[in-house]
Amino acid sequence: MLRRFFTTTLGQIVAIIACSSVATFALFACVFFYVGAPPDPPWPWPEAYRISSVANVLHKARPADRPALMAAAQTQDMSLRFVDFPQPCQATNLDTREMENILRENIQDAGTLMVLGCDTASPPSRFQVLMPFDGRVLEIRADRVSRVPRRFTFPFLTALAFLCIGVVAMSAWAVWRVIRPLRRLSEKADAFGHDVAVAPLEAQGPLEVRRAAQAFNRMQERIAGFVQSRTRMLAAISHDLRTPLTRMRLQVETGREETMRPRLLRDITLMQTMVDSALSFLSSGLDKEAREWLDVGALLSTLCDEYEEGGARIRYDGQADVRLYCRPNAMQRACANLIENALAYGDSAVVDAVREQGEVVITVSDDGPGIPAQRLQDVTEPFVRLDPARAQRPGSVGLGLSIVAEIVRAHGGTLSLENRRPSGLCARIRMPGDAGGEAAAASGSFSAG
Repeated sequence: MLRRFFTTTLGQIVAIIACSSVATFALFACVFFYVGAPPDPPWPWPEAYRISSVANVLHKARPADRPALMAAAQTQDMSLRFVDFPQPCQATNLDTREMENILRENIQDAGTLMVLGCDTASPPSRFQVLMPFDGRVLEIRADRVSRVPRRFTFPFLTALAFLCIGVVAMSAWAVWRVIRPLRRLSEKADAFGHDVAVAPLEAQGPLEVRRAAQAFNRMQERIAGFVQSRTRMLAAISHDLRTPLTRMRLQVETGREETMRPRLLRDITLMQTMVDSALSFLSSGLDKEAREWLDVGALLSTLCDEYEEGGARIRYDGQADVRLYCRPNAMQRACANLIENALAYGDSAVVDAVREQGEVVITVSDDGPGIPAQRLQDVTEPFVRLDPARAQRPGSVGLGLSIVAEIVRAHGGTLSLENRRPSGLCARIRMPGDAGGEAAAASGSFSAG
């Protein structure tokens, strides 16, 4: 169980923090237990006070009085004498240097004073002070009489241990705060693999984790919408194909040969239209058509001429030269769908294309019955058909406006629908009109099939 814990991110971070805290504790211990570490008071303050007092008195006294003063300062643990060639002790460490600094600060004319240890103890049990004095050297040998303070005390150890434990605990809590949202994200991702209808993940934790949660929610929403649209498509196709299949069966069972052929061909054509429409919708996002400059005015004018030659009442009232950076086949398909929709539900249609404030605006208007205001947004969803207001077209599965909306979104534009007065519908596309539209829609792709 413990080994499994340390394989997690939380366990590994806790282990790193714990090891670093132990290493810090050991470093402190080495510093304070080091043999040459400078001691705290009382050592060497009493010894330094005695030596500095005697040295300053000798400096101020007359030469004739100095022997008497030195004799009076002699004690059992400190001796003083003038020598010409001293025999220095050999030991030096941080304790002797600490004593040396203190004496230099408190004795006048003691810039070259030296303090040496006569043993290897730390601090030394007996030390030697060599100080130049009127052409000779004053040698002072003294024993350490003050106690050496303990470098590691129980309060200090307790405080250091509490510091390390506090660092580990607070770090573990901070890591847990980071890991918890990631764990919830992992659980949601696993649940999403079994059921796409999962509640959105609440964005918590650091900025990066919140961004990951928001990206997951957007991905979940897109995938759920994708699955739902495909499910609706299968349901719509299965429902719409049932009718012609039933007719075809009845015709084969009861019909006569001379009348059965044209009816079967008509039903087959109807079924082919449904299947082609569904396949076109399913191929969305798979096509890699390159973008290029397109004269939208020329395209719409040509489409209107073709439909007019087929007997439709349609005209183009837009500008002659309206250039757009787009996928030409996809744009032609979107415009054709809008025109076919307008001609299917109205007696006449008017197509317009202009450039407004850096945008290309394409408008297709008809004189049909229009759409209820509360359903204007619904009709751009896949497989939505408004039977009462707009007559159902043979072979339609409700994908025409959905395909148009997806093409427009892939180009970074917008599709809007509004009713005309006294009757009719106006479909308006707004697209980025310059090369900047390419960057705005760089993330989108759509099949122009």
